[in-house]
Amino acid sequence: MGLKNKVLAGVFIIGCVVIIGVASIIGITSKEKNNDKVTDNGVTIVGTGDGGMTEEEAKEVIGKYVEELMVRPVKIIINDNTVDTTFGELGFSYDDSASAQEALQEGNQYSFIRHIFKPGGGETDGDIEYKLSFTVDNDVLRNFVEDKCTVFNVKAKNSLLKYKKNGKFKATKDRTGQKVQVDETISRIISTLEGSLYDGTIEIEAVVKTVRPRYTRETISKCKDMIGSYSTSFASSSSTRANNIQVAAKYINGTILYPGQTFSTIKVIKDRTEANGYQSAPEYSSGKVVDGIGGGVCQVSTTLYNAVLNAELSVVERSPHSMVVAYVDVSRDAAISGDYKDFKFKNNTDAPVYIKASADGGYLSFKIYGEETRDKNRKIEYVSEVLETIQPGADIITEDKSLPSSYRAVTQSAHVGYKARLWKVIYIDGVEKEREQVNTSTYNAEPQYVTVGNQGGSSTPKPSGTEEPEETKKPKATDKPKATKKPEITERPAPTKKPVPTKKPVPTKKPVPTEKPVPTEKPVPTEKPVATEVPDGNSQTDGTGEQEITG
Repeated sequence: MGLKNKVLAGVFIIGCVVIIGVASIIGITSKEKNNDKVTDNGVTIVGTGDGGMTEEEAKEVIGKYVEELMVRPVKIIINDNTVDTTFGELGFSYDDSASAQEALQEGNQYSFIRHIFKPGGGETDGDIEYKLSFTVDNDVLRNFVEDKCTVFNVKAKNSLLKYKKNGKFKATKDRTGQKVQVDETISRIISTLEGSLYDGTIEIEAVVKTVRPRYTRETISKCKDMIGSYSTSFASSSSTRANNIQVAAKYINGTILYPGQTFSTIKVIKDRTEANGYQSAPEYSSGKVVDGIGGGVCQVSTTLYNAVLNAELSVVERSPHSMVVAYVDVSRDAAISGDYKDFKFKNNTDAPVYIKASADGGYLSFKIYGEETRDKNRKIEYVSEVLETIQPGADIITEDKSLPSSYRAVTQSAHVGYKARLWKVIYIDGVEKEREQVNTSTYNAEPQYVTVGNQGGSSTPKPSGTEEPEETKKPKATDKPKATKKPEITERPAPTKKPVPTKKPVPTKKPVPTEKPVPTEKPVPTEKPVATEVPDGNSQTDGTGEQEITG
């Protein structure tokens, strides 16, 4: 076409149809000024070597060159893949706003233009190069890269941990990914085409970033040891409470916690709703035992807490219950409630952690697997210490007029309060080497709640209850110890002295009237028979007239 291998320098700047370059289209070397011609003898247009063309002739030559340029092949290399395109498809176009007529006018300002473009300035002989103007539609170029180039992206694939059975695991294969960097690739296309305005195919390598998997098979394979476990019993729980424990344990079972990740019990066991499988069961609320959807799940978080302690993972958040629970010692519990009490822990090891949960046969168990890096001669133990015991107050009695006066039922047993703390004791070769405080806990004391019947009762002040008048009776309760003097009433039995009248039998001396015959004095010996008054027959005579008592 006569344009091959001729140099045409182009200027490009990224932008939405941004016009770049200078509108001039010819080079001028002649010292003659010709108002009819764009060029004169010895002057070329875009390197053609032809001179003396009119404005129309110059436009035609430029038009043919631009047409060729717009369909010139461009190859974008993406690793082992190639995307074929052209200048035009990449958003490049010629800016014809700088017409040949304008170039002619600039040609009449020969000395001034030469001064601008001639290296070093000054009016010296030689060619003066003017540059064609091109535009780049940034949206077209970006869309091309995103649509045609990013399809060769390869997503990195992490190795996955799969539990087989009996504490055995399998790590799947990982995969390295690749991702085209859009902004960097656009910049490279612009800079390459700017200096490559000549015949022939242009090849441009896209900027591709290698993306390595976050968890390689090598890392995942480290999870092979049981590093902590713990179990509690829920055998005495109601069927609904047992159901809630089993549901929550099922949600947790199979959880994988990668290095640096944090576990949230509330998030993992999902919202405690009937739709998620939970039922109504007893739970603590404001110092009372009430029924609530999901009651019992705190035993799940508590059991997991102790397994985490044994695995020596990092505890992020833990709260005690408002009152003590029966399934673990004080300071070994972990309550969850709403969205403000959660049990959280972090995998602070270099290996993934796998959590296996089971809730069968009345026992809830957690086993935590990971990489065992602790010395075999090192053992740990957790010890609860009670710092203060808080006794519950007097019973809280509620009357129910719909029930007979003989009715009395304990609706909630009393709870002793405590202040406690938990110690972690470290042994080396069986010898205690270190003792660390793990947490402190405070549990409220709560009185016993009793409901009594008062059917047909009067409206007189109740003898008990939470009302203020009833509180005054509490001091009376302290007087009861003084009532221990009442036993002095046992002196009443003193009237048993009345039986003293048993002396009345003394009148048995009435037989003494036998003394009436005393006047005969001879029968005085008859006094011996007086001895016969002994009713038990335990007396005997020896012939001397004296008695011998053998009883």
